[in-house]
Amino acid sequence: HALQLSRRFQRRLHVLHLSTGAEAELLRSEKTALVSTEVTPQHLLLNRSAYGRLGALAQMNPPLRDEEDNQVLWQALVDGVIDCIATDHAPHTLAEKARPYPQSPSGMPGVETSLPLMLTQARAGRCSLADVSRWMSQRPAELYGLAGKGRLAVGWHGDLTVVDLRTIRPVRNGEMVSKCGWSPFDGWELVGWPVATVVAGVVGYDHGVFHEGCRGSALQFA
Repeated sequence: HALQLSRRFQRRLHVLHLSTGAEAELLRSEKTALVSTEVTPQHLLLNRSAYGRLGALAQMNPPLRDEEDNQVLWQALVDGVIDCIATDHAPHTLAEKARPYPQSPSGMPGVETSLPLMLTQARAGRCSLADVSRWMSQRPAELYGLAGKGRLAVGWHGDLTVVDLRTIRPVRNGEMVSKCGWSPFDGWELVGWPVATVVAGVVGYDHGVFHEGCRGSALQFA
């Protein structure tokens, strides 16, 4: 399998979207320095019980699994077996998701809620703020070799997200900025919502206002 090929030919391997505890335990025993992996918030926090509430909105690849898988994946993340958080953001509209299966597209939105979801878990004691920063910023930059990204330090890009760790408010479908206008976490009470973002030292978002003059730039790889 892929792990064996990576070891045999000494090539990097990044495993996308872990969804089962069995995968995590295999990586715990077989992973080498050449192998990295990721998990999404939905595979950490949702399971097959969500199908009754969400129906086709929960259709995704890989699918949602069991609550036991949630727990094993969390432990693998905390233990460092899993390297980082990914969103697998797929902003399909409600109209698109309402198509009969299998015409309905797989995937769900995740970018807007990913950080407050993880910070809410930190508030609950499942991880630390430093863990969240590492999983969502530092490690992705390291794994993909992104020059100047993943740290706040002299000479590095001034990229920053400012969050509110005191205010708890619910996810509301109608407030999603993404084109899809919905979230599988609608109604969840979360903390750590972004209140401002800074891109390369320039404010791009500030308390509900997007600044059109803020632009990103092509990524450079170290």
